[in-house]
Amino acid sequence: MSSIAVISDSHGSLRNLSLFRSRIGQPDALWHLGDCAEDAPLLAQRMNCGYVSVRGNCDPFSDAPLKQIIDWHHRRFLLLHGHTVSGRLNLLYLAKEQRCDAVLFGHSHVPSAECVDGIWMINPGSLSRPRSSEGPSMALLTLDDAVFDVQLLFAK
Repeated sequence: MSSIAVISDSHGSLRNLSLFRSRIGQPDALWHLGDCAEDAPLLAQRMNCGYVSVRGNCDPFSDAPLKQIIDWHHRRFLLLHGHTVSGRLNLLYLAKEQRCDAVLFGHSHVPSAECVDGIWMINPGSLSRPRSSEGPSMALLTLDDAVFDVQLLFAK
């Protein structure tokens, strides 16, 4: 069993990570979906795991790519911030075009996780500047060859 911590829109503030540490355990990886992509190595160091990051609209000087495709446990994941694609339907089409099982995106600061047409659409919300009543949030993916579980975690 493998776990991946998914974070977006940290905007340079790492303090809320402590609100989630006991619930995420020791993840195998951190995927940061932009808006302070440079936070990814610092967060990964605190979690003692590797990381992947993509660039958001607030990352003009980042070397991170705008999108990445990750193959993990026989599943294909599309990671992007979301600011270059207008609307959820277009995110879904892009994931289908890339033959992905899931698209992970941020930008809106509003957490969501739903399976549409067999493709998971996952937004972990924002670690530091939430735009939902649940407060700071992130996602935890748990998977192996047979299992794919998505949990949205909230600070409250």
